[in-house]
Amino acid sequence: MDRHPSHGRHRRRRTHRRVAVAGLAALVLVAAAAVVLLWRGGALGTREAAEASGSPAAAGGGAHGEHSADVRATAGPAPAPGASAPAGPAASAATPVAGPAVAVGRAPHHLALAPGGAFGYIADPVAGAVLRVDAEGAQPTATIPVPQAPPQMVTFSPDGARAYVAAFDEGYTVNAIVTLDTATDRVLSAVPVGRGPYALSTGPDGRLLYVPYFDEDHLDVLDAATGALVQRIAVRPSPHWIAFTPDGSAAYVTNHFSDVVTVLDLASHDVVTTVPVGDGPHSLEFSPDGTRVAVVDYIGGDVVLIDPATDTVVGTVPGVGAGPQDVTWAPDGRHLYTANVDDGTVGVVDVAAGAVTARVPAGEDPTSVTVTPDGRRLLVTNFGDGTVRVLDAAPGG
Repeated sequence: MDRHPSHGRHRRRRTHRRVAVAGLAALVLVAAAAVVLLWRGGALGTREAAEASGSPAAAGGGAHGEHSADVRATAGPAPAPGASAPAGPAASAATPVAGPAVAVGRAPHHLALAPGGAFGYIADPVAGAVLRVDAEGAQPTATIPVPQAPPQMVTFSPDGARAYVAAFDEGYTVNAIVTLDTATDRVLSAVPVGRGPYALSTGPDGRLLYVPYFDEDHLDVLDAATGALVQRIAVRPSPHWIAFTPDGSAAYVTNHFSDVVTVLDLASHDVVTTVPVGDGPHSLEFSPDGTRVAVVDYIGGDVVLIDPATDTVVGTVPGVGAGPQDVTWAPDGRHLYTANVDDGTVGVVDVAAGAVTARVPAGEDPTSVTVTPDGRRLLVTNFGDGTVRVLDAAPGG
């Protein structure tokens, strides 16, 4: 039986398969019994106050993958005056080398690196917790219980002071967005939301939080500081993932059950267009130079490339693996990586050649793949065996 019906395995609405992890049933009962806390605006710190006031300190860039749903790591602070500029990212290799598999939690589902890439948070729905890990070797350093509901996905504010966790139980009876303080690794507050909040993301300036839903036909836009609903945007069924253009003018959203990507105008939150892609679009991310959007099709087993200048598909790479669920770009833009949950591999795509160069064994049920800012390491969550696999993405570099 399927152990992760809402994420690792594809499902069509009204044909839900049940989770078969023994500890999950008890976890769901605890989550359902928990009273979801009100989002306490007064409990939030000075960074949130700066965001709400529009302070420049709260603003974050809208660059490429940094503000995709799982917030790929940003470049970090600028060098001090007189210091040498940091070296560019390592040249990505056609075949990453598999390194250690690190035991992390019980069923690590989704990993996001904090801005700067010093550490990451992993949502583990079976453990009922978010796990803090060191980005260098994926070693766990802290466990943050999330009693409201099983945590599924996680993202960071642009300044890294807060993390936002999408949490829901198997039957969508309890659904919440939980806010974490990253300085203390503790839960600050939670707000109830719709059915199956998925790969949420703050907008380019960090003031708004965009929440897609596994089991809804809309996005919710929340005030990131207070949790208040700002706007509800009707879209095609099952919006999953969201990524923002480099200039912060538009957002691209995968509609998992509708086989399209929706393009939103961020100023008005109007739907500009929809772009037909493949079967079961799941994750997406902008290229480092912002000229392409990569989309993985979970059912189709391919990667589709969209030109955001024309909102048309300009390339399709078939056969990246079975059940690609997540996609990320190498920082040098030469390769794409996919987490292929149904065959236990990470797929590697040479973007210029439009070809798969490798499928590297990663573990049991890999559900997310994240690259460090220097391009040297890939961190892959393996839902099925409770590990994070570390891959050398630039061997010999």
